[in-house]
Amino acid sequence: MTFEKKFAEFKKELEKRNASELPTDLAMQVTMTDEDCGGTFYIANIDGNFAVEPYDYVDNTVNIAAAAATLKDLLAGKLDGPDAMFRGLIEVNGNTAHALAVLGMKKKAAAKKPAAKKTAAKKPAAKKTATKKAAAPKKAAEKKAAAPKATAEKKAAAPKKAAEKKAAAPKKAAEKQAAPKAAEKKAATKTAAKKPAAKKTAAKK
Repeated sequence: MTFEKKFAEFKKELEKRNASELPTDLAMQVTMTDEDCGGTFYIANIDGNFAVEPYDYVDNTVNIAAAAATLKDLLAGKLDGPDAMFRGLIEVNGNTAHALAVLGMKKKAAAKKPAAKKTAAKKPAAKKTATKKAAAPKKAAEKKAAAPKATAEKKAAAPKKAAEKKAAAPKKAAEKQAAPKAAEKKAATKTAAKKPAAKKTAAKK
């Protein structure tokens, strides 16, 4: 792999890291020692301006030299900075703390998406509205279907009531005619019951 391609990989990876905790006067020169992709680039954080560029940085605070694979493992956290120095996998000249600060940079926290969750939570409400709308025509249809049935039952019951009323009319008339006769009979019985009293009066005389 060429230096340009390997540098592009490192730059992309370093730009994903959180540079907010780096010293504000940091300037680190990095030399890849590989035969196929050997070359130099720098990592700087001057006054909070983080940059990774494929050039020498002569006025650096620290310079390091290592194979591309070693640098990759250090950034991935597979290799510890102090351990790599102790084992001679990485050569450091200058401010060691600056070198360790860069190699120990953490990835930026992923942005949270609460808005998307809230939108998803509101969906059941729309579902309820749809159910309510679907139920409305059904109720209207049931009400419409029930109306002719009720009318038919009412019409069917009308002749029956009329017949019952007609059948009851002669009976009521007969009862009405019988009422005066019963009254006359009662009156006659009452008059007949009073006659013995008249006989008693005659006997006293």
